[in-house]
Amino acid sequence: MSEVLHRIARTAALCGALGLLLYLALATAAEYPLTAPAIGLVGASVVGVLVFGLLRDAWRSGIMPERLGGGTSREANPAWYWGSMLWYGSCLICLVVLALFCLLRIIGL
Repeated sequence: MSEVLHRIARTAALCGALGLLLYLALATAAEYPLTAPAIGLVGASVVGVLVFGLLRDAWRSGIMPERLGGGTSREANPAWYWGSMLWYGSCLICLVVLALFCLLRIIGL
């Protein structure tokens, strides 16, 4: 039992220290006028590429991956499949808008 508690305490200390370090780095970078939009642009671009890849693969294969493994087939459950496609598609549109907003902030418009 003490080994489990030791592992939990070690993980909590590591996550707390790394989280605090990440917070301090981002808070320091956000004080400069160009770094906050640049971080937003990079983040929105990276996540947008991942969501686009997910949508492309789901469109080609006809299977929307699920969180716990497996997936939803277009033929077996079309309502859930197309609902998921619409949800991820709207998320991709929001990420593109966020990236464009950050880009406009960087160039000064």
